[in-house]
Amino acid sequence: MITLSRRFLRGAAFATLLLPSIVFLLTWVRPVFALPAAAALLAAFVSAMRRPKAERANLFGEQDDSFSLSRWALLAVVACALVWTFFSGIGGMFYQNEDHYGRNAILHDLLEHPWPVRFEGTSYALTYYIAYWLIPSFVGKAASALLGEGACWAAANAALFLQTVWFLVLIFLFLLRLVRAQTLLPACLSLLIFVMFSGMDALMAGFIDDWNNQIEWWAGTYQFSSNTTCLFWVYNQAVPAWLAMLLLLSSPWEIGVYALVGLAALPFAPFPFIGLFVCMVSLAVCLLAREIRAQGVSRGTRAFFRRCLSAPNLLACAAVLPIFLPYFASNQASSEAPFRFEPLLHAFSLRTAFFRLLLFELIEFGALALVLGSRFRREPLFIASVAVPVLAPLFRIGFKADFGMRVSIPSLTLLCVCSIRFLLDARSRKQDRYAAGVLALLLLIGSVTPLLEFERGAYKVKLAGTNFMYSDPYKTVLCEDADTFNFICEDVDSSFFYRHLARR
Repeated sequence: MITLSRRFLRGAAFATLLLPSIVFLLTWVRPVFALPAAAALLAAFVSAMRRPKAERANLFGEQDDSFSLSRWALLAVVACALVWTFFSGIGGMFYQNEDHYGRNAILHDLLEHPWPVRFEGTSYALTYYIAYWLIPSFVGKAASALLGEGACWAAANAALFLQTVWFLVLIFLFLLRLVRAQTLLPACLSLLIFVMFSGMDALMAGFIDDWNNQIEWWAGTYQFSSNTTCLFWVYNQAVPAWLAMLLLLSSPWEIGVYALVGLAALPFAPFPFIGLFVCMVSLAVCLLAREIRAQGVSRGTRAFFRRCLSAPNLLACAAVLPIFLPYFASNQASSEAPFRFEPLLHAFSLRTAFFRLLLFELIEFGALALVLGSRFRREPLFIASVAVPVLAPLFRIGFKADFGMRVSIPSLTLLCVCSIRFLLDARSRKQDRYAAGVLALLLLIGSVTPLLEFERGAYKVKLAGTNFMYSDPYKTVLCEDADTFNFICEDVDSSFFYRHLARR
């Protein structure tokens, strides 16, 4: 057995999430702001690693400072991370779907322009959640300097592939620790469920007899993505969100690091951060109630805020918020179509919109939540994990349905973890065996969605006669076929970030 300490896993997760932010600060932001912010993030990391053991119970109330895993189970973790990343197309060694057009364009712009990326001859600048590509593009630039321009693209993609594998290895280790899967068979079952986790899109695809493209769009206006769909289409948002959520679930009552966990994930993807933030708020309210019950209103409130105002939280807020909020605010799409309540009543009547949304939520996660609720319904984080995907589709930022789709990622991750734990524990909990059978059936139906993602990739590779299939027609986000305004600040002269914070 191989022992993995809690300190090692948490340290690796925090370092993995924080390093791209530090790279951004030191390469995109003026030194007068970047150096103090980077130092604050490093200090927050050190402080978080030195916190006491008092609040270390995980999602299921278990306290353990170390976790043992068999060598075969660890090998399965690495193999699953490699295979899943390979079939996603990340790195360009397998079929890449259409969402890679824009992502490859971002990588090109990061490789071919000085940082921060301003497009010469225009008033535009690259403004997007680019954190996931910063280290790979840095590796690509270094390879270009050392080996010539021909090595740049290949090195960056190799680094992107390895970075994703590393993220997934950490995610899987946190997952196995949470569900107590130490040996090969439980570990393989846990990994399989995580990869295949999805709503029951196949039920509706069969009902309406539409198996074309992505069956997750059966509702037309709403969508929640399977884990495999997330990795294959929006890896830069989903992968860091999974890691941040599992980091939270490993110590959900440790409020002294909430801001550090959330803000470490924010630069990768603002929408999943919102879902993570809602989960943290629900836990914080419960903690406040506990303190008040134990010590009274006055003393309990003071004790609660003392725990909130910890060094990791304060340092993370000081380092991240003043830089990244102005950066994201300068994005053209978010400024033209800001956050709004949009229940799509313009497309349907009130009654039709309500029943369409109700059916969508029942199929996508509601049936799973009903089964899992028999065991987890008293957990505040479980309640929040249901509330977020219920409400998220009613709101929008920008012009597409991305808000509801991506805000729900952390909550659906929790439902996935609870599903795995429920099934693994059913062997020793006789009262759960019938519910476990129903849960297994729901997950089996849901697995059709990711299987179709794998099938599409295999079909495209067979059709092309090669597995090296970069989806890379744009080369830059300024390509006329790209959704350019989704990736840029249109006028750097009117942007607070580019006028006052960005390097010249």
